[in-house]
Amino acid sequence: MKNELDFKQIGARIQQYRIENKMTQAELAEATGTNQKHISRIEAGYHRSNFDTIVAISRALHISVDSLIADFNDSTDASNLELIMQEIRGMSAKQLEMLRDNIQIIKKYEK
Repeated sequence: MKNELDFKQIGARIQQYRIENKMTQAELAEATGTNQKHISRIEAGYHRSNFDTIVAISRALHISVDSLIADFNDSTDASNLELIMQEIRGMSAKQLEMLRDNIQIIKKYEK
């Protein structure tokens, strides 16, 4: 994992999870005790958020802190599984069936 946090990447992840949660910047700001302009600056990567703000955002978005700050190339199995769960939430029954079929195909290949 890189030593320095990439705040543009963190901001992009916050925006992605906020949109997936069907939240506006104003709603996220209200849930975290800040304002919409502050959230906008965080999402754009212009503001280096402190740990308390990152924790508040992750709680409001119902995700773990490491989902926001982890370098996904170095992520743990647990954080990868959480990311997968975030992706599949809200999928239709047909999409989930297709996903299961694809998982079976992938599992046939050796590591």
